[in-house]
Amino acid sequence: MRKKKKVKKKSIRKEREKEWLMLLKTALKRKRVHIKLNHGFKYKEKNLGSFLIDAKKRNKKELLFQIESLGFSYKDHSRDPEDYLERFILKLENDKDPKKQKYITAFNIYILPKKDILKEETKERLNKVWKNQFRDVRKWTKPETTDDRIINWKNFRYNKEINPDGKWLTTKKVMGKLYGWVYSRKTNKYPMDELIKYFNQTELEELKQEGFLINKD
Repeated sequence: MRKKKKVKKKSIRKEREKEWLMLLKTALKRKRVHIKLNHGFKYKEKNLGSFLIDAKKRNKKELLFQIESLGFSYKDHSRDPEDYLERFILKLENDKDPKKQKYITAFNIYILPKKDILKEETKERLNKVWKNQFRDVRKWTKPETTDDRIINWKNFRYNKEINPDGKWLTTKKVMGKLYGWVYSRKTNKYPMDELIKYFNQTELEELKQEGFLINKD
């Protein structure tokens, strides 16, 4: 009796899986349907996203094989950093008119924070594709924030060894890469206005005396 029940349950499960597979097949044929691997994705009022997640979570090898045979790729929807980088490289490589700033933003947000767990060979592939598309070297260092630059600038101002006169702006030879950023703040009033909050009254007076355009009294 128990054996018959098990056989019946298995038969019902197979029928349901068959229905889900047919639904997936239909969705894959619709170019305007962008299948998402999350529980909120529905197609024809059915929780297709949950079905795909459940199949992967339970590691149903036969079912997973059938799903991918229909043309659905879990790797293409994976949040795994390595998989994301692979998709990023492929997209950039095949982009006939890549917008550099768009790729820089995506790189800084989704790839750079994961750099320590990415494979070196995959990172090297991105470097080559990046150089080919943008004629530029892809750096794997975190971009400096405004806070970082202000800290470095103040460290320079109060460092008596390299800046004995306590100036906010000296020469490129002395200031290094900080020079260009500081110089542009001296010659352009508007960027400097945004930085006023970082300085006390004494520092603001010093900056004024050195020719920085500051309106705040």
